[in-house]
Amino acid sequence: MTGFVIGAALLALLAGACVAVPLLVPRAGQPRALLAAAGAVLLLLVGAGGVYLARSNWSWQAQPAAVQSSVAELVGRVGRDPGDGAAWLQLGQEYTQLEQFPLAIRAYDRANTLAGGNDAAALAGMAEAMLLTGDAARTATASDLLERALQADPHAPKALFYTGLLAMHSGNLELARSRFSAMLELNPPEGVRTALTGQIATIDRMLHPPIDRATLIDVQIDIAPALRARVPAGGALFVFVRNPAGGPPLAVKRLPATLPAHVQLSAADSMLGPSGIAAGQEVAVVARLSAAGRPTAGSGDLFGELRYHAGKDGARELSIDRVSP
Repeated sequence: MTGFVIGAALLALLAGACVAVPLLVPRAGQPRALLAAAGAVLLLLVGAGGVYLARSNWSWQAQPAAVQSSVAELVGRVGRDPGDGAAWLQLGQEYTQLEQFPLAIRAYDRANTLAGGNDAAALAGMAEAMLLTGDAARTATASDLLERALQADPHAPKALFYTGLLAMHSGNLELARSRFSAMLELNPPEGVRTALTGQIATIDRMLHPPIDRATLIDVQIDIAPALRARVPAGGALFVFVRNPAGGPPLAVKRLPATLPAHVQLSAADSMLGPSGIAAGQEVAVVARLSAAGRPTAGSGDLFGELRYHAGKDGARELSIDRVSP
């Protein structure tokens, strides 16, 4: 039954992610809708759990006693043999199931130490327990543990799943897609496979929306030779379409800070719906390199700008040749 619960939780989290991704993707000048995204995911999780509890004929009453008995047995094992790494690992899993997350973290940490400090299952288990505490201050530590788990085992499913979710939360859809695709290669159960396939399709639609030729903005972006050495490693390239008269961005794309880059935007990318970009409209196209990976402008960011008539000007070159004060 534990496997079923874990699988159901994964499916519910992925379903919630489908709703939350559009709310979490960074949009220029606007904060992520974190509360709305969290509320949507919580509603799905609680709603799905409530429906199952109401409709299921499974007896849950005996489960806590069974788990407690298993924990007691494992505590006895590690008491008799503190060097039993497998028992510590199982103990971490049982404590996580009981939502005893501090105890789970300690058990996983002990298992990892006994394994030489580089055990993928223990590292991912610690990270999972930290994330499930709901303490946002531990997210960075959990993320580091998950990356260490993937270095130890690139196919660790729990590490792939949680790093995919964290990537979605930060707006890094390319990384999220890569992690979910890697999970697919592990031949998961059919239900999980279906959910992953659907999530990848959703990410693909967000990364590559259909092009509206009547409002196409086609730019080849490169950087001035004098600034090439200042391209931030691990940063992000943001391409904005703005009304020269001012106001919020009409459209935006976030890409890796790799140049040159060919970028196409259109009304399909509009943040304001069908009225965002009109055929033939004169717009300002701004390309900005952010070392911090944030859509809001920061001091020292590199940027360039040109005017463009949507759907009319064809391919244009945009040079990043200025530095934000």
